[in-house]
Amino acid sequence: MANQIKTFGMSRMTIGSCSDFHTKVNDCITATTPAALHITEKATAYSAASELLASIVNRERAFVATATLAEADDVRDRASGVIGQVVNAYLTSPVAEKKAAATLLDAKMSPYRGIRKHEYTKQTAETRGMLAMLDAEAEAVTALGLTEEVEAVREANAAFDTEFLKKTEEMSSRMTQSDVKSEDAVNEANALYQDIVQTVNAYAIVQPSDEINTFIASVNGLVGTYSSIAGSASKGGSASGGDTPAPEPEE
Repeated sequence: MANQIKTFGMSRMTIGSCSDFHTKVNDCITATTPAALHITEKATAYSAASELLASIVNRERAFVATATLAEADDVRDRASGVIGQVVNAYLTSPVAEKKAAATLLDAKMSPYRGIRKHEYTKQTAETRGMLAMLDAEAEAVTALGLTEEVEAVREANAAFDTEFLKKTEEMSSRMTQSDVKSEDAVNEANALYQDIVQTVNAYAIVQPSDEINTFIASVNGLVGTYSSIAGSASKGGSASGGDTPAPEPEE
């Protein structure tokens, strides 16, 4: 009786277990070579589907740039807060020059009050506007000794913008993963695996070889292991649900 790859309840595996199973089957295919198994084209598609599934299982849930974004935002918030506090403090200054500078900046900064509570991108744009205004009123800024604080806001806003671009790059690199549903990736990998099983089982009947038999033994070992993990029993394999089809020769 010809050796056959056994079937088992693949749908009962978790996505992580399913991914690991397909990765190991791919390793067996590579070791045997797709050509020896008559699945050259099928193996390429199966490998790609398995890699996509693995990337979904292991995809990152957080962004590296998130922490640095928060740090830059905190710096610009604190520096902006200091500027506002100093301006308010000098509104009642007995020194005419400082009071005049504070009165001017207080009026000029009125559109920017509360920007620290705004969402990141809106705050970034508003901070650019505030910096442009403060640059235009450099004399008043200098009079209140706020030059260093203004530069701190500028540097923090620029740092935030840089980190935000990094986050968009991270997001872009994950778009392929996020566009694919886990269930679809599992179904695709499972379907391609079943197609390979059908082909190998057919060749094991009509054109058996040591390579095919070794591959079948290796995969059946995986089937036994993963069927136990999934809580299902493996069953004797066949090339299809009914009659065994003649294998289609690979180019």
